[in-house]
Amino acid sequence: MKYLIITTIAVLSCINAWACDICGCQLGGYSFGILSQNPTHFIGVRYSQAQFYAHIDNETLPDEYSDDIYRTMELMGRYVISKKWQISAVLPYSYNVMDGNSQKTTVKGIGDPILIGYYNVINTTSENFRDWNHSLLVGAGLKFPLGEYDAEENDEIINRNFQLGSGSLDYLLAVIYTLKYKSVGLNLESSYKINTENDLHYRFGNQFTSSLKLYYAMIQPSFSLLPYVGLTYEASEMHTDDGFLQVNTGGNALLTNVGVQAFYKQVMFMANYALVTAQDYNTDTRSTIESKNRFQLGVVLNIASKSSQEIKL
Repeated sequence: MKYLIITTIAVLSCINAWACDICGCQLGGYSFGILSQNPTHFIGVRYSQAQFYAHIDNETLPDEYSDDIYRTMELMGRYVISKKWQISAVLPYSYNVMDGNSQKTTVKGIGDPILIGYYNVINTTSENFRDWNHSLLVGAGLKFPLGEYDAEENDEIINRNFQLGSGSLDYLLAVIYTLKYKSVGLNLESSYKINTENDLHYRFGNQFTSSLKLYYAMIQPSFSLLPYVGLTYEASEMHTDDGFLQVNTGGNALLTNVGVQAFYKQVMFMANYALVTAQDYNTDTRSTIESKNRFQLGVVLNIASKSSQEIKL
């Protein structure tokens, strides 16, 4: 149980890239939070919900507004190849609802899957009787263009941000560092996504996300809790259409995260709530884009691997 609490916490949050211009197909499931120092295989599901409000102040016509909700259910898993190598994957299913005074629509279906490989550069948990431990993982991966990206309504393409997928093959870079003293730990995770242009000549802006979490493990023989608090910073460049920058796209936000994991035997339950602390999206003088608070729930089944049996805390 002890190594499960400290080192098999996976997929804490999908807080990455939840700015309005990068929601929907860009909500991203490539954040794996406090990853394990002693890896196990796992399979799990998680539900995420984000909400955004947009308003346009028209001078002569009635104002326009839209209250959009993005719901995503993800199937996720990890396979541990060795003590040094592991592969993580996420397959999302999204249900997006746009409720505006000029447009009301819903899109649902499979989104863009993600595959990331991680290399364990540093891991001191195999050294017995240490109070201090740390691990460093570096990773690279791909986001595949599987989700629909050209859905139409009334013969016009729905807002690009509202589509299930981006229609592009995108590249991911990630680094995860965990420092632990006995039952207290710090987890730093940063990722960068390089987006390419799809066949409609639309390109989402590149995205950067960095999260810092402070956690504490309360370990019991059969049931344990791991509460945490943290901050997440997310930023996106402006989008382009046929090479031209698009207004009301890109920007940045800072979120405060609170959450907890509950462990019973090999099963982990998780809950996360993110409060929008600050936001600054690239809008014109008449437009406003506002991100609402977000939440996430999930359950993961850990499966012992050869590597996890070889290393003990």
